[in-house]
Amino acid sequence: MTRPVSAGVDGSPESLAAAVWAGQEAVLRRVPLHIVHADGGPDPAQRDWAAARIEAVWQELGTAHPGLPVEVRQESGAPAEVLLAAAGRSELLVLGSRALAGQQGFLLGPVSLSVLGRAPGPVTVVHEPEVPPGPAAGRPVLVGLDPQGPGEDVLAFAFAAAARRGVALRVVRVRRTEQSTGLVCGEAEALAETLRAHREHWPAVEVDEWLLTGSPAQHLLTAAEDADLLVVGRHEHRPALGVGPVTHAVLHHARCPVAVVPHS
Repeated sequence: MTRPVSAGVDGSPESLAAAVWAGQEAVLRRVPLHIVHADGGPDPAQRDWAAARIEAVWQELGTAHPGLPVEVRQESGAPAEVLLAAAGRSELLVLGSRALAGQQGFLLGPVSLSVLGRAPGPVTVVHEPEVPPGPAAGRPVLVGLDPQGPGEDVLAFAFAAAARRGVALRVVRVRRTEQSTGLVCGEAEALAETLRAHREHWPAVEVDEWLLTGSPAQHLLTAAEDADLLVVGRHEHRPALGVGPVTHAVLHHARCPVAVVPHS
């Protein structure tokens, strides 16, 4: 059974931007798109408003991607639980976040943070109104690797994303302190070995390896300034902790979509 890309939509501008991005991603993956709405609000007027906005974006997606199967799923229940269930049956769940007026930063609500910390599969956060009309030509996919263990699922997601877009993959690993030349060379060799199997699986993907020293969050934000997508990991066996501080920082401040991939 083909698993869809799903977008959590509540009628807000940021969630509609997420649905548009999710439609583009579904086309790249050649899978259906599900628009998921938790129909649990107490206000009938609010529900009618959300339904009208969702209908409008559904029609927009049909016009932009006439061959894309799009299904609107209105489900009862708490929004976080509805979205977590959608994540479990999807290749990817896409959520929106709101731009902070006049600042370089974004606002993630408690529902989004809860889903990001507990989802069984990848979740991408899309920022509104910064969303481009489509994948930016030539912009790389960026992946940030945890020095304590990169997570094969994180790398697999990033390589596949770069391959679908036909762009380079920028791999960033950041150490917090300076090291001797010998240790740096050994770390570079270890990174090359980590990437070897993925390079062999995706030979058309050009890989740019960055080994840096300093603040992981700041380096990732700088590297993401010209990226089409930033990919980071989350330890799936520590859901009570939610996302880590580096992931939390890039979710709030990166200007490109950010994919959070659970890994062991």
